[in-house]
Amino acid sequence: MKQFENDLFSTVNFQNKQKIINMKSITYRQTSMPISKFSNFQIFKLMLIASILVTQSCKNGNEKTNQQVVKKAPLVNVQPAVKTRMVSFAEFTGTVQANIFSDIKSPADGIIEKLYVRENQTAVKDKLIAIINPNDRVSLIANNQLQIQDLEQKLKAPGISPEEYNALGTELENAKNNLEYAKKMYQIIPVICPMDGMVTHRWLDEGSQISAKEKIITISDMNSLVIKAEVNEKFYPAVSLGKKLPVILDAFPGDTLTGVISLVYPEISADTRTVKFDIKLVKPGEKILPGMMAQLRIPVDIHENAIAIPSDAVLTNPANEKFVFVVNKDSIAFKRIVKPGISSRKQIEILSGLNENEKVVVMGQEMLKDSIKVKIAGTPK
Repeated sequence: MKQFENDLFSTVNFQNKQKIINMKSITYRQTSMPISKFSNFQIFKLMLIASILVTQSCKNGNEKTNQQVVKKAPLVNVQPAVKTRMVSFAEFTGTVQANIFSDIKSPADGIIEKLYVRENQTAVKDKLIAIINPNDRVSLIANNQLQIQDLEQKLKAPGISPEEYNALGTELENAKNNLEYAKKMYQIIPVICPMDGMVTHRWLDEGSQISAKEKIITISDMNSLVIKAEVNEKFYPAVSLGKKLPVILDAFPGDTLTGVISLVYPEISADTRTVKFDIKLVKPGEKILPGMMAQLRIPVDIHENAIAIPSDAVLTNPANEKFVFVVNKDSIAFKRIVKPGISSRKQIEILSGLNENEKVVVMGQEMLKDSIKVKIAGTPK
């Protein structure tokens, strides 16, 4: 009997063993007869109880296993596809320049004897801004001065005879006359300002050697500032006179200015395949300076009533097809092949494959498979 009970206890789990142990103690208290005295009905009854306990234990184990296998539905965010006005922009850069400016150049080889203006100063038309001392005048005067110095040294030499002294004195007088003549005949060259404006660049300083036609300063009319830009010829139809576009200067990234296309050059470069144009700022302000870099966006394509979704929602499969995941009313996400159109910042147009108001997965779509049950963020459990 004891051996039979030990075999029985080894087939049940730990949580049911206590029940068997209690049953065993009751059995021992009720009888002390050897196993041969048990009736067939008592043995059958004992085996039936053991079978029920083992079945219940297995059932509990299976329920725990099934609970572990069940996975939670992936959490996603969705947005409805909407109809909107889509505008595609071409982005490029430009440089602020003065349409009216003048590079002041030297009229002759020489030395900059005087320079009366420098950067950020205003230059006035017809006023003297520089003096050039020509090399010919400098050389002739220098030679005469050296001759005078030499003669003066000779006149001071000891032991000179009266005849030599008189001859040196006459020669010295002639040298001084030649010096005055050279100063009168070879004049310094004045440089006159040709226009009103601001000095935006000073190329050389006073006392510098300069060649003929070499730049001294640049004067710009600050009222003629424009943004010089160019775009690829495929965007030429979008570049038209009077078109307004947003402008952001790199120096002031937080300010968006308005520009108007004021000039389109009637030529496309054969080397760069670009067309040049000018943009006039509506309200430039005093902070705008020549040479500043500008970020420009020009509208090149406009679609009314376009189906639009966030660009991040669109994925690409190995066949280079674009697709999205659309969630139905039962929270099942289905893979849908779509045809994209134009883009505008973070939005993309869908030409086919998607209808207005359909819910598109915009976050968590990378981990989804076709026809999978999902949990939409923000919905009740």
